[in-house]
Amino acid sequence: MGPAPGEPEADSADGLGGDGTVSSGTKVANQDQHARSATRPQRPAPPGPLKPTRARRRPALIALGLALVALSVLASVYLASSLGRTHQVLAIKANVARGAVITAADLASVDLPTGPTLLKPIEAEQLDQIAELKVATVDLKAGQLLTQDSIADELQPAAGQSIVGVALAPNQMPATGDLRAGDAVRVVETPATGGEPPAGTPFTIAATVVGTKLSPIGDQTIVDVQVTSANAAALAARAATGRVAIVIDSAGQG
Repeated sequence: MGPAPGEPEADSADGLGGDGTVSSGTKVANQDQHARSATRPQRPAPPGPLKPTRARRRPALIALGLALVALSVLASVYLASSLGRTHQVLAIKANVARGAVITAADLASVDLPTGPTLLKPIEAEQLDQIAELKVATVDLKAGQLLTQDSIADELQPAAGQSIVGVALAPNQMPATGDLRAGDAVRVVETPATGGEPPAGTPFTIAATVVGTKLSPIGDQTIVDVQVTSANAAALAARAATGRVAIVIDSAGQG
């Protein structure tokens, strides 16, 4: 039966009116639900799976790495073999005073590791060239290695010879080439600055250069020369006045 006259028609269960239209109550409910849905925070969509990246191979870096590995291996092998090798050199077994002749009893052969070193020891096979033939140029202590700098054929100066130091300014020595040990020279007495040259042959002394070094004062060079002991005093007296010059006669082998 239909509704009584004057009574409103009841809404159907699906929200439709009797004439098939949506009822006002249903519309309000749908609007509220839609508003609540609009105000809810939306969850972001989950990220998609990452694409696998392929490592870029660099042939140059790979080759460099292999070369470094090979170099390290070779260095290790070299060090291992070098540390295990030795050679025999001469060492002092008993104290030897400066100027004394070195004998075979003063020397001993010791093992020295092979490799770069600042030392310049004498090989043990040269024993026959040292014993009874060389003298010590410095005091040698037991346990130290024998080097070329610590031995000589004879201690300088030899008997009957003396060494005199002569201080020379640049204008008192030749400018061509440096004076070296072994050079044969003459030390010539010169007049005072601005004075007249001597009327006769100037005083000269033959000498041999032993060594040179720069003076710590001024621009002078100290030249050590070897002369006979008879001429040493005369040369030293003239060198002290500063009135001398050196003439090179022949170059030595120093």
